[in-house]
Amino acid sequence: MLPFGDYHTHTIYSHGKGDIIDNARVAKAKGLFQLAITDHGFDHQLYNVDRAKLPEMKEKIKSAEKETGLEIFLGIEANFVSLDGTIDVLPSDMEYLELINLGFHRFVKGKFSDKLKMFYPNILHVKTKSQIEKNTDMVMRALDKNKVDVLVHLNYGFQVDIKRLVPSLISHNTVVEINGRKNCLTDRELLYLAEHGVKMILNSDAHLAENVGEVNTGLNLVERLNLPHELIVNLDKNFLKKK
Repeated sequence: MLPFGDYHTHTIYSHGKGDIIDNARVAKAKGLFQLAITDHGFDHQLYNVDRAKLPEMKEKIKSAEKETGLEIFLGIEANFVSLDGTIDVLPSDMEYLELINLGFHRFVKGKFSDKLKMFYPNILHVKTKSQIEKNTDMVMRALDKNKVDVLVHLNYGFQVDIKRLVPSLISHNTVVEINGRKNCLTDRELLYLAEHGVKMILNSDAHLAENVGEVNTGLNLVERLNLPHELIVNLDKNFLKKK
């Protein structure tokens, strides 16, 4: 039981320590067949990828594919920007991007009113019923407004109501990540997702090249909870197809 690919990795273009070729070489050495480069979104205030660098990144991906034989995809780890479901991906970005991961992050550009109602309470770990409802509503609005492939590190610094979220996940065919660095989904939540047929993915969230493909946290959970293998979209099969 092995992951076919790792679809959440970072490079020097945002918050990682290695270049694209470094991630690709490690992925190849660990027996992966696919890799996604998903640097932090454009509106992060501390470590965002630069839109102007996307063409350069695509060229590096082509070079890395030639050297390693892997299929490599350029994606993004997008940010929630507003309570209305806006994220920091524009239609024009999709000329380059092949995968949209979406997660909650602190220190994102946006209106003060949104920061007051959403960012600041979550930074202060407010977990009232009202705040969880606001968080969940924002995620559902984001899925309604945008084509989101994967929701990453759910409940990391940002609590949502999984039960309320499930119908939206299913209707939009959005995958939930089991994060190799910081899985914050409880056993009960993972089992609920599985019982309702929500697809999941095992990713490393590697910020160092050497950690690409490290998904043992997810593999252990799949085995311990007896999660159906057919729901894990990158287990012994490819998740993405080249355009």
